[in-house]
Order: sequence, then structure tokens, then C-alpha cells
Amino acid sequence: MSHLSPPFWLFLTFLPLLFLNRWISQHLQGAVLLLSHSEEVASLVYFVLLLPGVLLHEGSHWLMAKLLRVRTGKLTIGLNQKRGGVLEMGSVRVARADPVRDSLIGLAPLVGGSLTIFLIGRWVLSVEALARTLQSGDGARIAAELWVVLHVPDFWLWLYLIFAISNAMLPSASDRRPWPPVLIFLGGLVALLYFTGWLLSLPPELAGLIADGLSYLNLAFALTLAVDVAFALLILLLELLLTRLTGWRVEY
Repeated sequence: MSHLSPPFWLFLTFLPLLFLNRWISQHLQGAVLLLSHSEEVASLVYFVLLLPGVLLHEGSHWLMAKLLRVRTGKLTIGLNQKRGGVLEMGSVRVARADPVRDSLIGLAPLVGGSLTIFLIGRWVLSVEALARTLQSGDGARIAAELWVVLHVPDFWLWLYLIFAISNAMLPSASDRRPWPPVLIFLGGLVALLYFTGWLLSLPPELAGLIADGLSYLNLAFALTLAVDVAFALLILLLELLLTRLTGWRVEY
């Protein structure tokens, strides 16, 4: 694993998160639907479970807009069914600015969510030590480190917070709307720097900062992926059990 570059691992962990986010959204509501036979109740339970993440999502938009000196309006937290069946759980009014600032405001929930998960993983759950032990392949040490993580005070509460934040931090379609021109510009800039050789001759200090940033982001995404997989398995088992007990099945 150590022989592969940080950008590769970032790509490898982020792609499954996109799939899991959609799967968990559908099947968590599906499991509640089997119990309640009400789409409104299913949406409400889903909203309540993800509420900490929704608060962080909208708060990140608001804070980034303030930092970039873009005018903000009303911040709303609550369910709203939009056209096309899209479920909106919160919103904040932000004035239109230039594409760069609009893109940063749209990206803010992913940055804020990843940073929060990284801080929980590093300072509360101490998963860095577990990650290093996993690389060693020593079964006894891995079991010992895992035991330490599982016995962190309020472990299940922290695990739930990671789940709620990770499933609400991905930018929505409206958040991504200003991204294309900025991505095209950045892609062209990176290509220019690469082909002129400037990208390969970065100062060691800057290269080190970039590598550290990617490593921290990798840790946050890997922790998020592990937690989401665990919760997805629980949701799947619950849904299968409810399907057998009720005789009903949800079509997605």
C-alpha cells in the first residue's frame, strides 16, 4: 500500500463513498418504510439521523461565504421536497459571486466534513496508530490497537457522528453548478505546469505540505469508508430481516 501514491488512494477511497452515500440514503429510508409504510416518516427519520451532518453542511456554506465576503441570507434546516423528488434537508441563501468563490462555497461541506472526521479519527479514536499497525501485518498488535479504539469513551457516539457527517457532506447538484469552468482552468494550469517541468520542481517545503494534506485527506476518507461500510451492512441486515418479517419489499 505504501508504494502507491496518495492521489491514487484518495481516488480509491472517494469513489466508493459516492456509491455508498446514495445506497445508504435509499436503503435506510427503505428500511424505515418497511416499518412505517409511510414515505413521510421514512424521510423524517432519515433527516433526524443525519441532522448533525446537515447542520455542518449548511454551516460550512455559511462560514465559507462569510470568509470570502459573499453576502448571505436566511439559513434553513428542515425537510423540503423539491421538483423531481429531490429531498432537501437544509439550505442557506448566498449571493452570486465569481466562479472561484462560488465553487469554494459549494465545496465547503466536503472540506468541513472531511476535516471534522479527520479530527475525530486522529484526536479521539487515534486511528493513525491503528493504520500504522495494519501496515505491519502483525495480528496481535492489530488486535490490541483495535481493542483500544473500541474502548474509547463514547465510541458509538463518535461512530454515529462520523456516519451522519459523511452522509451529508457531499456537495449537492446546486453546489457543483459553478465547478466546470474552474475545473477546466485548474486542469489546464496543472497540465501547463507539468509539461513545462515546473510541477516536478516544486520546493521541498511546498511538496511536503501537499503530501501531508493528501495523507490527512486519505485518512479521513478511509475512516469514512470503513464506518459507512459497517453501517451499510447493518442497514442491509435490518432491511432483509424486515422484508422477511413483513412480507413487503422495497423497489429502488
